[in-house]
Amino acid sequence: MFRPQTISLQCPHCGHTYQTPLVTIIDVQSTPELKQYFLSGQLNASQCSNCHKINTLATPILYHDAENEFLGIFVPQQLNMSEPKRQKLIGDLTKALMDALPPEKRRGYMLTPQQFFSQEKLVTAILGFDGITPEMIAASRRKLELVQTLATMQDDELAFQTVIDENKSYLDAEFFSILTEIIRSAEQAEAAEAEKLTAMRDKLLPVTEIGRRILGQRQAIAKLGEKPTREQLLQSILESDLDQVQAIAVVAQPMLDYQFFAALTERIEQSEDDDEQKQLEAKRAAMLAVLETLQQEEQQALQAASTFLQQLLQSENMEEAVRQNMANFDSFVLSVLAANLDEAKTRNDTAIVQRLEQLWHTIDNVMQEALPPNARLLIALMQASYPDETRQILEAQKGKLPPDFLESLKIAAASMKEKGDAASLQQARHLRNVLTQASLL
Repeated sequence: MFRPQTISLQCPHCGHTYQTPLVTIIDVQSTPELKQYFLSGQLNASQCSNCHKINTLATPILYHDAENEFLGIFVPQQLNMSEPKRQKLIGDLTKALMDALPPEKRRGYMLTPQQFFSQEKLVTAILGFDGITPEMIAASRRKLELVQTLATMQDDELAFQTVIDENKSYLDAEFFSILTEIIRSAEQAEAAEAEKLTAMRDKLLPVTEIGRRILGQRQAIAKLGEKPTREQLLQSILESDLDQVQAIAVVAQPMLDYQFFAALTERIEQSEDDDEQKQLEAKRAAMLAVLETLQQEEQQALQAASTFLQQLLQSENMEEAVRQNMANFDSFVLSVLAANLDEAKTRNDTAIVQRLEQLWHTIDNVMQEALPPNARLLIALMQASYPDETRQILEAQKGKLPPDFLESLKIAAASMKEKGDAASLQQARHLRNVLTQASLL
């Protein structure tokens, strides 16, 4: 319903002007994905295409949740708006929301939106509808602080253990989830810091209750192996506890089909031990709950990816929109784009096919620009035909090849060979031929 408007933003770090989307109205029922962007602090944040710094716009936010009959608004103080202008802005945004809704969905509460003077208080109110209390928020902050405290004391065994003993109630699943997210963020920017935090997590696992459960889950998955048969999977389920069964269900999802559950049900019915039957029924219920959760998450991700791609397709400057959203492109988004393209081709919808192909090529070009020179050259050589096209590329690079490029070719060829499938072996032969060509130049 409410699509972001595109504005020009001058980067405060380097002065470069670029286009970025701006959101001022969030209607949870029509754009649920914007809720998570807002709660995580990513809404109206963009990366400068020149210096790559992240810029976050201070902008009013009108947040509407019809299910809970909630309409809240936050106007940043740094906008320095007089009270009359502020009230006019609130009125304009409220009117824009109501005008976009069908008459039968307009309600009296929309005439008096709740006003919040800090984004934090608006976030707290929103989380309250999800059952997250201020006390729970405070506990999450304490866990974040605990991560930082433990990181500074990691090399002092006595102090490290003392902090653990004094904060056992905070070292729960949420704590390890927060720690894992911090590690993932660090991996993209500070490899040394990520390595240090990973080592800290490994120290915490065997000395905390939830950590020991996580280790048990890891061991159960490792014992299962990479390509288990249904019989091996069933045996692993029988031998594992409930925590381990839930972890196995996540990694073995493709095998948890009708045939598998039929075999498990047969095993339950054949058991003459009441306790064993109850345990197996609990495991079956746990696996079904995991599958349902995974399916719901997949549907939500599919909806978010489809909405994201639709916004890119409707953008006035597609290339600029792609550049500003590079962090949002993952394998799932690209697979949804590929599926939409295949579907449009099947329908012979020429206009949609052209627009989707334009988006695909734009994403590919921008992604390749972001790659190191070695990687770009390697991809070009992998896609070129041997020997003529590869020779042309290599001759154009004569005298400019990086010193370690031949080594990169060797590593890539060896990696393809290790995969072992026919396509990878063919690619490995192609790269070895290119390596010979490059060595002769």
